[in-house]
Amino acid sequence: MPDPLVSIAVITYNHEKFIAECLDSVLSQDYGNIEIVVADDGSTDGSHTILREYEKKYPGKFILRLSAKNQGITRNTNVALYACSGKYIAWLGGDDLMLPGKLKKQVAYMERHPDCRITYHNLEVFDSETQQRLYYFNNPLNSYQGDVSVVIRRGTFNGACST
Repeated sequence: MPDPLVSIAVITYNHEKFIAECLDSVLSQDYGNIEIVVADDGSTDGSHTILREYEKKYPGKFILRLSAKNQGITRNTNVALYACSGKYIAWLGGDDLMLPGKLKKQVAYMERHPDCRITYHNLEVFDSETQQRLYYFNNPLNSYQGDVSVVIRRGTFNGACST
């Protein structure tokens, strides 16, 4: 049985300085059955040019949704969502990175636990210029597990790009 398709939904706006490194981190995953859906919300900084270069360099791997004007994060996220066709969707901001092995581990877990609807992990927040770690998203004050009722009571404890 082939590995299930994973859609990586990349949400971006004016990430010219970061988008290539972001996409390279996705392309270097050790999980091969992926489609990369990039929804750009009307960038004005050259991001569209970079995205078209990646689409040309990796034919059939990218689905680009490039808006001519800025419509906001909610609409842009929905554009990405509706373009995804994978069994699973991994979310990523255009200025975020995926560490090696992320997709393979999360897919393997979900395939072993068919009742699981969402997986996530901690996030390292860092300064791009200095590469200095600023903090981890989950910390002792924000380290919860549970279902949606816990999220409602405590607030979000999983970062979008870990999901």
